[in-house]
Amino acid sequence: MTDPSKHDERRDEREEDGEGERHIVALQKFVGFVMMVLAWLQLLVAVSSGSEADHMPFVYYFIGLVIFVNGTVNAWYKYPIMAAASLSGLTLIYHIKSIGSAMRWEKGLVVYGTIIFIGIYMFITPKPARRMPPSDPPV
Repeated sequence: MTDPSKHDERRDEREEDGEGERHIVALQKFVGFVMMVLAWLQLLVAVSSGSEADHMPFVYYFIGLVIFVNGTVNAWYKYPIMAAASLSGLTLIYHIKSIGSAMRWEKGLVVYGTIIFIGIYMFITPKPARRMPPSDPPV
């Protein structure tokens, strides 16, 4: 016979590991989102005011994008998205470093591309089903 206390200890260890993993995933979502937003705001200011931007906001944006995708996506296309973001980020950063500073179209590509992507995600993708039925109105 198996000892029930050993079985409970193994279950407790798995629950602790699962909870620790949830904390790591939440941290990845938070750090990635903050890096993307801060870099996006720097690029938005640079686009709207016509000031120069070097390669660093792009570095922060694409690193934040990879971290955010790693924390949020669980499907099979997680790694192709991360690879595409890394490759396009490295290509754009190499191009910007070779000419000295980012041109308007490069800054606009990230700023307006992010706006379009978020708009598509918010308004066109289907909404998940509600898990709780709405409550009845008071009589």
